[in-house]
Amino acid sequence: MPRPTALRRRAVVLAVVAALVVLAAAMIAARAFLESPSGASFVADYPGSYDPPPGTPDGFPAWLRWTHWLSAFLLLFIVSSGLHLRTGRRPPAFVTRRTTGPLAAKSPSRLGLHTWWHLVVDTLWVITGLIYLVALFASGHWQRLIPTDLAVIPHAVSAAVQYLALDWPAHDSWARYNSLQQLFYAATVVIAAPLATLTGLRLSPVWPDRWMRARGPLSDRAARRTHGLVLWYFLAFTVAHVALVLLTGARGNLNAIYAGIDDAESWLGVGLFALSTGVMAAAWVLLRPPAQIAIAQRVADVRVMPAPPAAPKEAHRP
Repeated sequence: MPRPTALRRRAVVLAVVAALVVLAAAMIAARAFLESPSGASFVADYPGSYDPPPGTPDGFPAWLRWTHWLSAFLLLFIVSSGLHLRTGRRPPAFVTRRTTGPLAAKSPSRLGLHTWWHLVVDTLWVITGLIYLVALFASGHWQRLIPTDLAVIPHAVSAAVQYLALDWPAHDSWARYNSLQQLFYAATVVIAAPLATLTGLRLSPVWPDRWMRARGPLSDRAARRTHGLVLWYFLAFTVAHVALVLLTGARGNLNAIYAGIDDAESWLGVGLFALSTGVMAAAWVLLRPPAQIAIAQRVADVRVMPAPPAAPKEAHRP
């Protein structure tokens, strides 16, 4: 009988193959629809975006560019530590808040290193998100992000069909997002991020003890499942987002979000993107568990666990 691990791998492979077949069929259908008279008429009526309300600011101000990059930087460590937690393996160290000092706790909980690190970067990510939201609504840029017209629905359908047909919808992200972008960006900011925060709080030590037995959406099982689904959503969103940025006019897109200029010819945005990606890669290498332990030791008591014994090698039979 096949092992459970082998069965899971087989199921994953079959799911990937099925998804690719469905995607290929959808791409063929989208191309056929666009080449039909009804499809051409639909795209002419709904090209993929609608005009934002009068007075909506355009461009990408400094606060938006910095919070965008910092959110991506922190998300790298949120996802990696979250995946570590999902393995269920013993952490390399345990962290306990001290009972004296500025970060003291009366009855501190002992946390695995990956849980502690997850909470640290989560806190920084939430703070970054709050700064972003305040600036978003104070500046009026929310009108670019949040749909303000029901026409967003047919325009989003049109944009989705054009993407599937590999016939990129016309867009001018400097002034407005296309409707499909708008729906996903709004869902990420207004739904996914708050869900991640709320379910993360439910699973964290700061959740009140008297609410630990909550049922329904705030039960431990439901919160854990939702938190995991949101993690996979952020992974999928990030992959699709970066891919489309690079495929639909990389220089213009990178100049806008990294350099804050409306220019499709300059290489400044590409250079800043490469530099920021290098910073993220360097941080990924440097902020491994030993560095996390060193950081934790500055603010908490840390018990480093001995390395697990190496698995014995099987003797080769003659």
